[in-house]
Amino acid sequence: MRPTLTWLLGRRELGLHSAVDVDLARSVRWVHTSELADPTPFLSGGELLLTVGMVDPDDGWAEYVRRLAESDVAGLGFGIGLGHREVPAELLEAARRHRLPVLVVPRTTPFIAISEAVAGAMSGVQERALTAAVEAQRTLIIAALGKGGPRAVLDALARALDCWCLVLDERGAHRHGSPPHARRHADLVRLDLARLGSPLHSASLNLGSEQVAILPIGSDGRVDGYLAAGRQDALTPAEQSVLASAAGLLSLDLAGQNAVAGARRSARSAVLRLATGEHAELTETVADTLGVPLPAAPVRVAVLGTDRPDTNDLLRAAENHQALDQASALIAAHDQHTVVLVLPVAEGDSQALEEVLHQISGARGAITDGVAYSALPDALRLARSVYFGNANGAARLVPATAVSTAGLLAQLDTPGARGWAEALLEPLDRHAARSKLDLIATLRIFLANNGHIDASAAMLGIHRHTLRYRLGRIVELLGADLDDPTARAELWLALRLRENR
Repeated sequence: MRPTLTWLLGRRELGLHSAVDVDLARSVRWVHTSELADPTPFLSGGELLLTVGMVDPDDGWAEYVRRLAESDVAGLGFGIGLGHREVPAELLEAARRHRLPVLVVPRTTPFIAISEAVAGAMSGVQERALTAAVEAQRTLIIAALGKGGPRAVLDALARALDCWCLVLDERGAHRHGSPPHARRHADLVRLDLARLGSPLHSASLNLGSEQVAILPIGSDGRVDGYLAAGRQDALTPAEQSVLASAAGLLSLDLAGQNAVAGARRSARSAVLRLATGEHAELTETVADTLGVPLPAAPVRVAVLGTDRPDTNDLLRAAENHQALDQASALIAAHDQHTVVLVLPVAEGDSQALEEVLHQISGARGAITDGVAYSALPDALRLARSVYFGNANGAARLVPATAVSTAGLLAQLDTPGARGWAEALLEPLDRHAARSKLDLIATLRIFLANNGHIDASAAMLGIHRHTLRYRLGRIVELLGADLDDPTARAELWLALRLRENR
C-alpha cells in the first residue's frame, strides 16, 4: 500500500498538522514542489504538492485551489515561516469548499524530509510487494509439484492475489474455479473472449466493478485455454508477474496432460485397429500390455464425424463424456474425418453419443447393433458405409442396421426422387383419366414378373395378345424400351416410390 496523508501526519519528526480535515486517507503517489502560480501542467494526479506560497496567484488562492482539486492531487503541503506566517485564509476556505486536504509544514521541516519519507515508504512498499510476489511464486511451484494439480495452483493463486480465478478451455468453457463462487463469472468472461476473438494473447477486461486480467494457457504456440483473475482493483506489476507464473505452471501441467493423452490415444488406436482388422485374436493381449480397458461384449460400433478435416474437438468431446468413460468405451480417431467408438450394449448408450454429437456443429454418426468381438470388422464396415451414405440425412445418429435392411429404396426416397417418379409416370396418369385401361397396374404386374408375358397375362386375367397391346400403348406413351433392363429398373423404382407416398 502507498503511504497516505494520515501516515505522514503520524510521522512526528516531520511536525505536520492538518488545516483542512477532509479525506486524509488519500494515498500519496509522489511528492512535488512548485512555486508556480499554476503548477497543474506538471501534475498527473495523486501528488502531494509542496509550496511556501512565494508567488501569490494572479487570480487568487481560490482559483489556485480549484485547479489543484481538478488535477486530483492528493493534497497541498503549505510551508509557513518564509513567504507567509500562516496559511492564507482564502486558500483554506477554498480548500474546504473543494474538499482538498491541506497540511501545514513548519519552518523547521525541510521539504526534502517529506520527499524522503514518502520515497522511503514507497520503496518499502515495492520491496514488500516483490517479496510477496516471490513468496507467492514459490507457493505456486509447491502447489504445482503436489498432487492437487491445476486446482491446487488455482487455489494458491486466488489466495496470493486476493482475487477470484478461472481456468477456461480454448472455447471459453469453464474448467476450474477458485474460490467456488468464481464460476459465476465464467459466462461473462466467455462472452468477452468470443467478442475479442481467439486465439487471444492477453487482455484486460471490466466486468462491472471488477478488473479482470486474462492470459493464455498452452504449449508449442497453441492456445489450449485461458487463465482469468479478477477483483475490484487492478493487479500491480508484481502481481501480474505472479499471474504470469501461474499461467506458465498451468501450461506445463497442460503440456504434460497432452503428452499423456497423446500416448493413450496412440494405444487406443493400436488396439482398435487390431480389433477391427485381421488380427482380432491379438486384441486382448495387446490391450492388457498397453493398459487399454476393453468394453465387455456384446459391443456396438459407432462412427462419428464431421465434414471438417479435423476430429480433435469431436475426439475430445467423446473422451470427456462421463458415461462413455465409465463404460470403458474404446475411442480413437479413424481418419481425418471420423472417430470410431466400440462401446458395450447398455441402456442410454445411444443417448451418450447424441450428447457428444450435440456439442459439435454439423457432427453426425451411425451405430450398429451389438456384436461379438469377432464380428467387429464387418460391423465397422457397415457403420462406415451407413455414415458416409447418410451425409445429407436429417438424423444426427442413425442406426446402421435399420438403414442397411431398408434397402436402396429407402436411400432414394427423397422429395427430388419422388418428383422424378411422378414426372416419369405422368403420361400413364394422364391416359388413365380418359381411358378405362389401367396401364399403371399392367406395368406393375409386368415388371414384377420380370417381363414374362404369359405369367403377367395370367395374373391380370387377360389374353397375352391383349397384354402385348397394352404394353405397346405404354411404350408409346412413355417412349421407353421395355426390353432394356435399365428402363425396366427405372420404371420399377418409380412405381415403388409412388407406393410409399
